[in-house]
Amino acid sequence: MNPQKLFRKNLKGKLGRKLLASPGTYQLAREVFVKRNSFSCEARRQMTSMALDQAAEAYQQKKPVAWTSAFFPSEIVYFFDLVPFAPEAAAGTSASLDLAPDLLKQSDHMGIASDSCSFHRCAAAGTTLEYFPLPDFLMASSHLCDGAPRLFQYMASRYNKPLFLLDVPFRENEDSLKYVAEQLADITRNLERQTGQNLTGERIKKVFEFSNRARRYQLEISRLRQQIPSPMNGEEGLSYIYLTLLGQGHPETPEIYRTLAEELQTIVNNEAVQSTPGEEEKFRLIWLHLRPYYSSEMISYLEKELKQMIVAEEMNYVYWPPLDPEKPFLSLAQKILAHPGLGPIGRRLKTIEKMCQDYQAHGVVHFSHWGCRQSAGGTMFMKKKLREKGIPFLALDGDCIDGTSFPWGQTLTRIEGFQEVLEQIYS
Repeated sequence: MNPQKLFRKNLKGKLGRKLLASPGTYQLAREVFVKRNSFSCEARRQMTSMALDQAAEAYQQKKPVAWTSAFFPSEIVYFFDLVPFAPEAAAGTSASLDLAPDLLKQSDHMGIASDSCSFHRCAAAGTTLEYFPLPDFLMASSHLCDGAPRLFQYMASRYNKPLFLLDVPFRENEDSLKYVAEQLADITRNLERQTGQNLTGERIKKVFEFSNRARRYQLEISRLRQQIPSPMNGEEGLSYIYLTLLGQGHPETPEIYRTLAEELQTIVNNEAVQSTPGEEEKFRLIWLHLRPYYSSEMISYLEKELKQMIVAEEMNYVYWPPLDPEKPFLSLAQKILAHPGLGPIGRRLKTIEKMCQDYQAHGVVHFSHWGCRQSAGGTMFMKKKLREKGIPFLALDGDCIDGTSFPWGQTLTRIEGFQEVLEQIYS
């Protein structure tokens, strides 16, 4: 039985808040639902168990809780054995549990601008209504997203908690690397003072080892997904974005990716023996940005009905070099500044073109989340440039959290029009 189905009807109001704020809820879900129910693959089960453990820890408040934004390096959190909590991920979970409508209404009552990102509106309202754990530290990065730093500044002021804001320059160069590395070193020194811990070279080495091992398995997974047909669809692939947000540097993450790589290798081997290549895969797609987290048939319709298989996701793309424990802050700065979305849009475009080539993709789909200016703002330019190279591009407007801002009728029309374009080019 799906725990979402069991709890969804009882999550609103005081009872719902008590359920979601109780560590026992997540421990029960892990012990009963994760262990007893089937998953699409073992790696998914492992990741779900890890996520529930992290949620339970965050609500137990036995160790300091660190709120982190999407692009802040989580390795810093694990240097000090803090409990990470991603309010943006919690907002996605709220949408899947049908709590987002009430949280968005609450954010309106709080005076939060309705044209700001719904992830951050839900995060602020969910904390006010005691759905989410209070932070002991807040850690945000300015690059790619200007909404998260504003949310974290608001929360730091409201709850009188320390904020560590990483200011990331627009371009990657030697001065930028030095500037970001110095900030990371300063953040670490502040955390040493506030937690009473001394960060050792051995601890850095251990966390970086977890991060680098996970990276190696991610690259192996990417290689396997380049097979035709792909051993994993986008519905599955998009779920592993959780590890991108909170898993880098966590000791369980390498094992999850290792398990997934082994499972995909088994599928590839079996398909080579039993299947006609590509029989369930009419077209191969690259997915840009995120997906709707409320109930939606969009991706299922793309993949199951139209056979437009999502073979890679922008948010799962490995773009950074291995981390060097001998130069920890410079190494993390290189990782941060290597993000394809940072800097001129041509940098992101080159990455997308490379993904299309590596995965032999027939087209690109961009889910343009309302409120995410950095991602949606360049869609027309990317559409023009990709089409000049003969790569079909589909932009779908909507909201990852607010289902009322997702026009399914218009979206269906666009998807079917895109299908016609693909058939004209490749049939």
